[in-house]
Amino acid sequence: MVVDEIKKVLLFQPGSLGDSFFTSALADVIKREKNDIQVFFYTTKVSKEMVKDNPNIDNFIIHTGNLVKDIKNLRKLEFDLIIDTWAIGDAYYRIIFSKSKRKVAIRKKKSEKYLVPFVYTDQIEFKRHGYVFWDRIELLNFLNIDTNKYIKKELPVYHISEEIIRKIEKYLKTKEITKGDFYIIAPKGLWKTKDIPTNLAAKITDILMFDLGKPVVLASHPADRWYLDKIISLTKSKPRIFASNSVREFGALIKLSKHLISVESLPYHLAVGLRKPATVILGGYPIWKPENYNLLNFVNIDVECKFCCSSDCKLGDYRCLTQIEPENVIKKVLEIK
Repeated sequence: MVVDEIKKVLLFQPGSLGDSFFTSALADVIKREKNDIQVFFYTTKVSKEMVKDNPNIDNFIIHTGNLVKDIKNLRKLEFDLIIDTWAIGDAYYRIIFSKSKRKVAIRKKKSEKYLVPFVYTDQIEFKRHGYVFWDRIELLNFLNIDTNKYIKKELPVYHISEEIIRKIEKYLKTKEITKGDFYIIAPKGLWKTKDIPTNLAAKITDILMFDLGKPVVLASHPADRWYLDKIISLTKSKPRIFASNSVREFGALIKLSKHLISVESLPYHLAVGLRKPATVILGGYPIWKPENYNLLNFVNIDVECKFCCSSDCKLGDYRCLTQIEPENVIKKVLEIK
């Protein structure tokens, strides 16, 4: 059902950073088509920091984790439409009591049809378009937007302010690194089945620095700085370290780089959003690669347990990652011009 006279829309996604990025990017499409609509984003403090430079998000509502407080904050604004891309149990009570006129989500399971009308007013059936962002764009049908012209065509954009970019330019200058001429290695994922093994990261670093003569920056959240130190202890070269808790600063580093080498996680999504080349090392999880983006490559090996989608290795040896050769990674990197 298409909702008429919509003035205020809430994008609802307090989940992971990658999911939050994809949902926030819906604001760009909404404003392009319906510039008079106010777009709010319900998300976490960390995700707000990540996407706060998006000019098409008018305001934020922060997910506190306190059910009563969150419901009160939602009820104050009485949205015309809530687009829920989180759509899990923790979201349902917030959506039910939000006072929104329309509440929509994607239906992935047959049993979820019973959530209408108890939680949502409308749903669309999940269609696998090959990229998470495209799957979510279809929800904009409820705004009377022709989503066919965006699905399999539109890529999300990651917005970063000039202030943040200038800050990272200064960082590069102090490290005597030329922008556009250095490689980033982001080796740490949420789970060990996503991590680039330290010895593999060290060998890739040495090849890039010694054989190709290019600077390398090892990047992570400060909490994972120990992982970068371990990699450096295994190298013969001297890569730089970038440890920041600001996703926008990390995004600016990617924007100013030559190429990103990453785990299957947020970094390569940001690279797509910034239209930068990236090579992703795959372990336990497959890659979400938009078919119309040719600056994204990936490396994996065929093992019997390929893409187990587990947070740890049931075999105990993480062979999907430890058996990857650094030369194969470099080959994939150099394939992207």
